[in-house]
Amino acid sequence: MIVLTAEERAAAKWLKRHGVSVAEPATLLTARLSPRGGKGVPEAFVPVVVVTVVNCVALFGYRFLQLLPGVERADLPAGGIATLTAVLVLSVAWLHRRAGDRRAAVQLGTRRLDRPTPPWREVVGGWYVTSLAITFGGGAVLGIALAAAGSLWAVFWLALLAVGAVVEAVILTGVLRRPVLAEDDGSLAVDVVTRLEDVHLALPSFFAVPVVVDLVFENPPGRPWLTGYVVLAVATHVVAWFAQRRRVPELPASGDYGVPA
Repeated sequence: MIVLTAEERAAAKWLKRHGVSVAEPATLLTARLSPRGGKGVPEAFVPVVVVTVVNCVALFGYRFLQLLPGVERADLPAGGIATLTAVLVLSVAWLHRRAGDRRAAVQLGTRRLDRPTPPWREVVGGWYVTSLAITFGGGAVLGIALAAAGSLWAVFWLALLAVGAVVEAVILTGVLRRPVLAEDDGSLAVDVVTRLEDVHLALPSFFAVPVVVDLVFENPPGRPWLTGYVVLAVATHVVAWFAQRRRVPELPASGDYGVPA
């Protein structure tokens, strides 16, 4: 009887979810898939701690911004805490996946297949681009217009939106620039699937939805415009999620993913 480690169980769970049953996943796939199956990667500990500490400081200090001269409580977006929490959750998930991929790259060494990184159009669908453009581009235009009209609330909202845009850019850049990490047909198929699924870590609507808190409990400027903005951002992201999911191919049954079950 094969006794699996926690990382191997997480990797096997990911494979099972994608239609492949193994008694023991391959070492390379264990490194890559364990964080995607819910297991943390020890190599991510330091960057995760740093990001968590910085984010906790930001969360703690957010409300104290109202102590600044000329700033009132109503000037701070009520959804700011939710935005900063989303930043933390997405950053931690990305750091664990990145650490798993880096471990896999070290394990591969010179055995890595010489395959070019796929172009971005093969990885990110048009609906995702639209969702990102509406959430951050459209949000920036709306925020600048409100700020130009004298809204201090819009200034703080633009800052929160900018933080979200940076996080999304880091995640998507990492996905698109990541080299192909494969040594055979099985691991190559897994590389294709993980790259397409990692796009889901970019959740643009996460940075639009917090505006709902202000729409419900506060009285932000430009209420009709903000309502339309949130609806468009969420709607395009939902369509993008399903469209991206359809792009993910099934893992070929002939691939070598480890010891067969």
